[in-house]
Amino acid sequence: MVLRGSAIRLLVAALACSACWLLAATAEAKTTKVAPTGSTQAIQNAINAASPGDTIAVAPGTYSGPTISVTTSDLTITGSKAAIIDATGNTYGITVGTKLKFEESLCPAYEVSNFKIRGLTVRNAQNTGIFLFGVDGFEVSGGSYLNNDEYGIFPRCSRDGLISQNSGGGGNDATIYVGVDKNVTVEKNNLSNGELGIELESTDNTIVRGNKLTENTTGIFVIVLPNLPKASTETALIEGNVVHKNNRPNPFPPVCEGPETPPGCEEFSDDLQLLPAGVGILNVGGHNVTVRNNVVTNNNTVGVGVVNNPFGFGSSNGTVVSGNVINQNGKSPDPRTQGSGDIVYLDDPGNGSCVSGNVFKTSFFPFGAPPACS
Repeated sequence: MVLRGSAIRLLVAALACSACWLLAATAEAKTTKVAPTGSTQAIQNAINAASPGDTIAVAPGTYSGPTISVTTSDLTITGSKAAIIDATGNTYGITVGTKLKFEESLCPAYEVSNFKIRGLTVRNAQNTGIFLFGVDGFEVSGGSYLNNDEYGIFPRCSRDGLISQNSGGGGNDATIYVGVDKNVTVEKNNLSNGELGIELESTDNTIVRGNKLTENTTGIFVIVLPNLPKASTETALIEGNVVHKNNRPNPFPPVCEGPETPPGCEEFSDDLQLLPAGVGILNVGGHNVTVRNNVVTNNNTVGVGVVNNPFGFGSSNGTVVSGNVINQNGKSPDPRTQGSGDIVYLDDPGNGSCVSGNVFKTSFFPFGAPPACS
């Protein structure tokens, strides 16, 4: 009994010490408020002085100057959308990660973890609003990413991320681009007036849910492209999105090919030259992509399309298209397209894909209709 009582006292003491340590660790985390100085250097100074667990709170105002760089783990940046990072003249507005390029064509090790940015506006970058490279665990939420030349939010070689409740558009690539990543959820964003609203490229286990996409060239785009560390896009759920009137003209010139050369065409230099305007949801070679319970309407060329990959990565195996409302699409198709309608399937119908339970009127299945989903 004495030994048992001693053990209990030791256990209580150990738990008390643990509680004290946790309280001390919590107390050490601090919030640094950045005054509206007008310079991104003020934000950078706060980040440089921060420790893991700290929060940087940015006051409303417009901040310009050098790109903001985050290389410390467990940091949070907060601010209203009135806290504006004007990245004019910079490649990036914000970068997160210790490296920004592939290493011998491979992703680097994860060296920054648990980064969060909540709110703020990032605009006018020459390439990307916020670029996260080699980040293990991230959240980009409640912000606005406007008129960045190519990408608004771009995680690459990163994993376990949430991109939620942002607005944006205005670039000539994807406003949200999930590329060579794992386990990323993109939900409840409102994106318009971009080349692509949301793009999934060479990435695994992605959820795209509850977003609103309008007046983009293409609303949601799934693809596999060459010269990347990963040569497939695997397992995506595209669910409960509203994809309406994505009829923004494609600013990229068509490719000069075939006997009838299209006006204004150029030699092939960018995959976006092949993209017809007026597309709702398009899968070009992604595997096990489920498109369900979306509302896809009034896209001039295609509502939901499934296409064999033209870059040598083969069929869109295992695509599921079910339970969607797909109406009033394909009424004014772009000449670049090879087919138009509510549902367009330009792939092998025997590749394990299925289409059923959708509300639609028009379809184009030149190689045969895929079977119904079981």
